[in-house]
Amino acid sequence: MNQISIRTLGLRAVATAAFFIPIASAIAQTPTPVVVVRNAKDLPAFAISFPKPEYPYELRSRRIGGKGVFLPHIRRDGTVESVETLISTGHIELDNATKSAFIKWRFRPGPTKAKVPITFTPPHGGRAEWPFAR
Repeated sequence: MNQISIRTLGLRAVATAAFFIPIASAIAQTPTPVVVVRNAKDLPAFAISFPKPEYPYELRSRRIGGKGVFLPHIRRDGTVESVETLISTGHIELDNATKSAFIKWRFRPGPTKAKVPITFTPPHGGRAEWPFAR
C-alpha cells in the first residue's frame, strides 16, 4: 500500500470512531429504571434470594418498631453493592439490621436499584413483618 491509502484508511477509522463513540456512550449511560417492590408477590420476579432482617432483641423486647424504605444498589451479577436509606425506620439498629440483610440479597440480572419498604412490628413476639409494609 502506498502512503495515501494508509492515510485514507487512518482517516476513515478516526471518522468511524468519532461517529460511534457518542452513540456507545449514550447507550452506556442510559439509566436502568429503579425496581419498586411493593409487596411479597413482586419480590420473586426480581430477587433470587432475600433473607429477612434480624429484629434486634433489645428493640423487640422493648416493643420498639419502625417503618423505612431502602434502596439496594445492585451489581450486574445480581449481588448488592450497597444499601442506601431513603426513609429511616427511626432507629439506627433497625436500619443496620435491614442493611445487613439486604446486602445478602441476590437479584436476577437487570435492575441496578430496587426501592424496598420494610416494617418492624413488635407485638406478638416481636418479629419483623415480612416481607414488606402493607
